[in-house]
Amino acid sequence: MLQFRRVLAFSSRVHTYLLMLYLFFFLMFFFTFITSVDLALLTIIKTAMTLISWTMIFFGVWIVFASIYQFFYTKVFAFTPALLTVLRCILVLLLATGADFVETIVVEGVSL
Repeated sequence: MLQFRRVLAFSSRVHTYLLMLYLFFFLMFFFTFITSVDLALLTIIKTAMTLISWTMIFFGVWIVFASIYQFFYTKVFAFTPALLTVLRCILVLLLATGADFVETIVVEGVSL
C-alpha cells in the first residue's frame, strides 16, 4: 500500500503544479486589463483557464476519492493530500469567480 500512498503524494504534487499553471494564466488574464491585446489571445487565455480549472476539479475529486479508498483499505486516512486538494480547488474557484466578476464589471460597467 506504500506505492498507493506514493501515487497519492505524486498526484497531490501534480495538482499543485496545475494550480501554478492556473495562476500563470490568471495573471496573464489580469494583465489584459492593463494593456491592449488581441481578442484571439484573450480567447486562448480564457480557454486555457477553463480547461485547467475543470482538470483541477476532476483531478481533485480523484485524489479525495483515492484518499477515502485508502482509508477503507488500510484504515489510514491520507489527510494531507485530501485537505490540500480541497483547499486548492477552493482557491481556483475563488480566483475564477473573482476573474469573472472583474471582467463583468469592466465589460458591462456598473449601473445604479
